[in-house]
Amino acid sequence: MARSDDDAPRSILTDRALWTGLFGILVGLVVAVLLFNYAIMPIWTRHEASIAVPNIREMTSTEAERTLVLAGLDGELREQPFNPNLTADLVVDQSPSAATLVKPGRRIYYYVNAAPKELVVMPDVVTLSEGAARPQIEDVGLAVGRVELDSVRTPYENTVTRQLPAAGRRIPRGTRIQLWLSRGVDTSRRVEVPDVVGMTPAAARARIREAGLWVESPRATGSRVTVQDPIRGTLLNPGKEVAIQAPGDAAAPAAEPDTTE
Repeated sequence: MARSDDDAPRSILTDRALWTGLFGILVGLVVAVLLFNYAIMPIWTRHEASIAVPNIREMTSTEAERTLVLAGLDGELREQPFNPNLTADLVVDQSPSAATLVKPGRRIYYYVNAAPKELVVMPDVVTLSEGAARPQIEDVGLAVGRVELDSVRTPYENTVTRQLPAAGRRIPRGTRIQLWLSRGVDTSRRVEVPDVVGMTPAAARARIREAGLWVESPRATGSRVTVQDPIRGTLLNPGKEVAIQAPGDAAAPAAEPDTTE
């Protein structure tokens, strides 16, 4: 009598040889995973290997870094506020501490009692070209850091529009200075010159720059703006300059010559 189609799946499910083979494959996979985890991985990762952290206290940062590298470890310098009661510019602490057993390549943090750096005055480089600003910054012992294009427009491309820190600040020698550079005049549109007559020079400069125009006029040092050029309502491309005048106090009259004998 021929077997029906319904008998075929039933015979597969009851086939002892098939299930014995599948069970053997499963056991083999479990054994392979255990072997990889407990035999092969420790060899690759040197699980049992350990290194005693060397004592790097009282070393310079260069000496500490070299000592850690030679020991097969990775070092990371962290400065801490200067403590005048400890030796300057030497390692005063480390983590993990000396003699601790760690894996090869472990990162060791070491802390240096960093002496205060010499302070220098940040020069004013706004309105200078990048090429002229760099030597002024470097001549006082500072360095140029990040340089970005600014949304602020000026009459000339690649002139400094902003700086950080600001001019006049006393900052540590070696500080990296961030600069923003102008894209130049925007010729695709025009904006209206605001009315700044009667304002203080600081308020006038802020108002003009809010309008997308440029103002410098370093001689405008008086209490109020008396003249602006161009006049209010003039249409200019963003980045064009508006000049202002704010005369200072009138000069004192000259002393009368002494005619007495």
